[in-house]
Amino acid sequence: MQNAKALKAMMEEMIAKELARLAREADLVVFALYDPEGSEEPVDYRLVERPSDGAPIALDASFDFEGVGVWYLCKRAGETFSARKVLLQMRGGRYVHGQVGRFEGYWDEFPQYVAQDSWVRAAVLKAPANAR
Repeated sequence: MQNAKALKAMMEEMIAKELARLAREADLVVFALYDPEGSEEPVDYRLVERPSDGAPIALDASFDFEGVGVWYLCKRAGETFSARKVLLQMRGGRYVHGQVGRFEGYWDEFPQYVAQDSWVRAAVLKAPANAR
């Protein structure tokens, strides 16, 4: 049990550091939380934009949730954007699924992409590999 707790703490630290690094490079970060029962609509949604003075986004990622949490870390380039996304599924305080991805598109389509992300919907609706 002690080793499992140590491993979880180490994973959280590594993931949090990478999310913080990506957030510092981003123009905006969106975090969406989906219900652990597999709802297709987020139950919580947070948007953090780069401050108007150009300072980097200081992200304090928390893994204290149940369900599927997705961070979208977006960099705008004129009318287009590129983004990284990190998905973690948590049940009973345990990691049960994780994925990362990249996507690009037109800036005015970014909100629609986040709201209708089929990649996330597929992860939310499928049973985790190590569920009991």
